[in-house]
Amino acid sequence: MAKIMNLPGLDDMDYDPAGVYQALTGLEKEDATSQECMAVVMERVTAKVQALTKRTEENQSSGQTYRYVDTDFIKALRYGYVIEIQEPSTIAQPGVLVGLNSLLEQSGTITLPTGEIIQRHPDAVVVVTTNTSYEGCRGMNQSVLDRMSLVRDVELPTPEVMVQRAMSVTGATDEYQVGQMVQVVNDLAEYCRKNSISDGSYGMRSLIDWITSAEITGDVYQSALYTVISKATADEIDREALISAVLEPMFGPKRKNSIKE
Repeated sequence: MAKIMNLPGLDDMDYDPAGVYQALTGLEKEDATSQECMAVVMERVTAKVQALTKRTEENQSSGQTYRYVDTDFIKALRYGYVIEIQEPSTIAQPGVLVGLNSLLEQSGTITLPTGEIIQRHPDAVVVVTTNTSYEGCRGMNQSVLDRMSLVRDVELPTPEVMVQRAMSVTGATDEYQVGQMVQVVNDLAEYCRKNSISDGSYGMRSLIDWITSAEITGDVYQSALYTVISKATADEIDREALISAVLEPMFGPKRKNSIKE
């Protein structure tokens, strides 16, 4: 649509909002923001979509029809649901999330392509989650952060809590065995931090996958290789180091360890 209508891109609106605003409206406004530019663009796109829809209705012989469908995000804000936006920092174009800033406000509104104006429901809750330490994740846009009511860093829970959660999810009953597995996961995370191994991931998901796999295979050691060690790093040398320094002291390869039913 941007190419068809010769509209400015998101980068243009982010880096030169005043120039873009003047190009769109013919009016000079030195303090123009990217959100104002986006609003003008959305108005033009909305008008174009309405025109195309009307033209299609008038010419049914073409067989072309257009139907707007609410996204889960719009439904949540329209009806007052709770919605989670995962990993917004991985969005390639930073202006995409900024374009939703008006809806991140408690009393925000947005104009849909149909021309309908959506008012954010007072009960709507938006939860934004991201892993800033993951490869590919960048820092959050400051204008988006400014609209967050609460910002909290969430660390791994205590070992005792990890054991109870893992047992609840997997149905495992051997608390001692699961406690040993939790210790391995935590020791692995510490080893990776101390040795700058940062190309993988580890935590509750890896732990749950490990327990589930061990219940199927009956071999805790072998299951760890394919659920915990393999996720921690892609480097073969680092994997061998993790096995010898973290896994084998707790679960040696010659020992038959299994989750008790």
